[in-house]
Amino acid sequence: MAARFDHLVVAVDDLDEAAARWGAAGLPAVRGGAHPVGTENALVRGPGAAYVELIAAGRDESNPWLDRVRGARGPLSWAVAVDDMETAREALRAAGLDPAPAVPGSRRTPDGDVVEWVVCDVNDGPYGWALPFLIQWTTPMPPGPADGPVVEWVGLAPPDPEPVADLLLALGFHPSEHWPRRVLHDATGLQVTLSPVGDPVGLDRTAWYMSWPDEEDASAGEPAASLSFGVPAAGPTDLVVDGVGVSTRADRRRFAASALLPAVDEAFDRLRGDLADWPNPHPGGRAAVEDEYSRREHPERYRLLAARADAWVEAVVSAGLGTAHRVDPNERQWVEPSALPSARTTVLRGRPGTLPVTVSLLEDETFVRVGVGEPVEALDLQPDCGCDACDTGSADLLDAVDSVFVLALSGGVLAVRNGDLVVRRSLDGWSSTGVEDAEVWLAEAAEGRRTQGVVAGEPWLS
Repeated sequence: MAARFDHLVVAVDDLDEAAARWGAAGLPAVRGGAHPVGTENALVRGPGAAYVELIAAGRDESNPWLDRVRGARGPLSWAVAVDDMETAREALRAAGLDPAPAVPGSRRTPDGDVVEWVVCDVNDGPYGWALPFLIQWTTPMPPGPADGPVVEWVGLAPPDPEPVADLLLALGFHPSEHWPRRVLHDATGLQVTLSPVGDPVGLDRTAWYMSWPDEEDASAGEPAASLSFGVPAAGPTDLVVDGVGVSTRADRRRFAASALLPAVDEAFDRLRGDLADWPNPHPGGRAAVEDEYSRREHPERYRLLAARADAWVEAVVSAGLGTAHRVDPNERQWVEPSALPSARTTVLRGRPGTLPVTVSLLEDETFVRVGVGEPVEALDLQPDCGCDACDTGSADLLDAVDSVFVLALSGGVLAVRNGDLVVRRSLDGWSSTGVEDAEVWLAEAAEGRRTQGVVAGEPWLS
């Protein structure tokens, strides 16, 4: 069952004032429309599926939904999306829960369109906080704004987390290895944490975690709901808005090269053919079994990553940003040659000042290696190992391919090398081999105080 966190419902007194508060926090809210029961909403959302619904009473009449919204402020309820409502209800009954009959719902948007769904309460009455309600979309919402906030993590403090864990596990959420009833991942990989988290289970001598004394007392003063968002720009924030703990971080959309992603997606849909996605075989951080480290059962599926790399090459050329040429792999000199045989190598060249980007498909096109400069400094290899133990699923691997192309095309200092010592930038930081003051190296290179061994170029897009 492909169940996922859908949205958090937040009750507010005035939608316009609430939208202004969320907008001031860097999280724009857009009017979503009105429900037949008399409530109206504004949505905080971006291109991801999960979102926040700000809801207010739009009429003076009385009914269970209006009365519940009118009498509350802050986090009110939350929804889990399912792909088959009756199957989900049966799973909840088998878990000892008592879901209500499913009923239809709808909302008329400001443009006059009608969005429809089927909803099922698990609490007594609408909008309960003890347990989420279920929703099955029958008229899928269109994607949110491409530059809107993306929910990356959800933290909830229900009155009793045990029945919530029962519900999520029954619907197919994946439990974490050490907090199996408190940290769970939905079908999209989004993490939902139920507080208080408590002590981990199954730790061995090689594992550790950080904790604070009196965790339950400390969590008592925290908001009932907290969310982390990825946003296209601005620095990190950490605040409370309408009773919801909100934190933000700048995601890869802050890089100009991310503007190519829609074109990449379009090319990828065509180039992938019958290459299929696959789920993370180790959801929730589940440990791999020993024989997976020496096993590679389905190497051919990694050709999906090669199709994604080809889509990036096509998008760059189609945008008029550069040219692409297939070359003899032996013509490209890599600073650190790969032990894997190269099946196909393409070089992207942009305007003067930009670094050439080399895309090498290795071992029957089941590995993608991307590097910059001449000689070529490798920025990433995906999959990084290829064994079944290290497989994180197609979504994560495709995201890694996207990240390295965004990085390569964004310019700046991408690597600093001194013999075998090297620091490489990543989208959100850096990695190094044998360098203790890696950030200093990068800063010195960016300021021009370090020039030897620096791999840097102009951005391909501005």
